[in-house]
Amino acid sequence: MQRWPVTMKAFLMLCICSLLLSGCWSSRELNELAITVAVGIDKAEDGIIVTVQLINPGDIQAKTPTNGPSVTTFSIKASSVMEGLRKITTKSPRKIYLSHLRMLVISESMAEEGIAEVLDFFARDHEVRTDYFVVVAKNTKASSVLNVLTTIEKIPANHMFASLDVSQRIWAPTRGVKLNELISNLTSEGKQAVLSGVLVKGDVKKAGDMSSISRTNLSTLLNFKGLGVFQNDKLIGWFNEDESKGYNYITGNVKSTLIVIPCEGKEKQHDIIGVEMLRTNVKVTASMKNHKPHIHVDLKGEANVADVECQVNLQDPAVINMLERKTAADVKEKMNDAVEKAQKDYKSDIFGFGETFYRQDVKRWYKMKRDWNRIYAEDLTVDLDAKVQIRRLGTLNNSYMKQMKH
Repeated sequence: MQRWPVTMKAFLMLCICSLLLSGCWSSRELNELAITVAVGIDKAEDGIIVTVQLINPGDIQAKTPTNGPSVTTFSIKASSVMEGLRKITTKSPRKIYLSHLRMLVISESMAEEGIAEVLDFFARDHEVRTDYFVVVAKNTKASSVLNVLTTIEKIPANHMFASLDVSQRIWAPTRGVKLNELISNLTSEGKQAVLSGVLVKGDVKKAGDMSSISRTNLSTLLNFKGLGVFQNDKLIGWFNEDESKGYNYITGNVKSTLIVIPCEGKEKQHDIIGVEMLRTNVKVTASMKNHKPHIHVDLKGEANVADVECQVNLQDPAVINMLERKTAADVKEKMNDAVEKAQKDYKSDIFGFGETFYRQDVKRWYKMKRDWNRIYAEDLTVDLDAKVQIRRLGTLNNSYMKQMKH
């Protein structure tokens, strides 16, 4: 019996396998696609208004700067997100392509009505990734946000994404929420959602003109401010900056921030000591106390002295202890403000205290689950503890102001 060489067998196997491959049957050329970096959703009387921010490929690829904007926006009225994206092709010469999406902006009026139906498309479509931020256009339309041109980052959607990402890492009152996290919060046991708000500051009518970014002092800019509090999928109110920071303390989202401590016996109104929080560790425990649900939040932080604008002796351990106590008191005050606002005013468990019960005492949770909104607002007690240790004083052990002549 004649045997085939190994090379012939391998060749025949490759031929057979190639018959099973489908090839690039679904491939599309880049010049046929409209790269979409941001989508805005506004409420309309009998539907929604879908706005897309598309990259201008000619401007991005140009070796020398052009006089035109890096993006173009199109808006259209539709009954659904999918219909709107398809109808926009009556204005755009290319098909909308969402795989590079960076921002989803939902108007405040739309968020108050409910965002579940809008999110369904973005969660369901196989071409859309979930690694982009979702925000609420505060006191303005989503289309107005997408029309604002930006500097430093030529593409406004990239500007918003980077600004929100940096702000949440080094300032703390903001919170970057991506689609997968938002859907998880909307569907989790005992937890409600929050989203950062974005404002348009300045002249909205000039936001899309190149003249608005041709000056050092911008006439129109985007500003992230406050967290929107949700009940189920509806926006019900806003946290201010301090309450937003308190929320992030409790949920363990503060990576770094600055805390301002007024000087004792300050001579000037703005004499302060700045304490830079470097890291925090938060432990949340659930229990029953006096037959009522109880939550204990224990925060431990490490900090540096970052800014001294008054005469203090940082070599004195008593001064350091004083700074640690005042920093911890500031953290605790902000956490308390957030809890009181969410529990008493909004009655929304955005901190996930119910989820904590679900994880730590599932039997108890199932007894409270059906009536948790009332229990959270009326019966739940929350204890807050904060402790901060100052590790470093910077390159100066003491302020040089102690050595200045007065």
